[in-house]
Amino acid sequence: MSHSTLLKATVGAKIRLTTWSDTTITRIRQRHANLDRGQTAFEYLGIILVVIVIIGAVVGSGVGSEITKRIKQAVTDIKAG
Repeated sequence: MSHSTLLKATVGAKIRLTTWSDTTITRIRQRHANLDRGQTAFEYLGIILVVIVIIGAVVGSGVGSEITKRIKQAVTDIKAG
């Protein structure tokens, strides 16, 4: 094999490898760039359910009335002072 034939083969392989890697990287970036477009309805539903459970726990445990009583007392103390 002559020097020029080996050089041509090396350059050709380098060009094919570079083209393949550029194409592959571009496709990977495109595939993963489209995944995060924002919240889905299912995620919003999950957040709403968590909030409902927290509110239900506060109302069911009686803590809500205690909080209301203390807030009313604080407002009364501010008005009196």
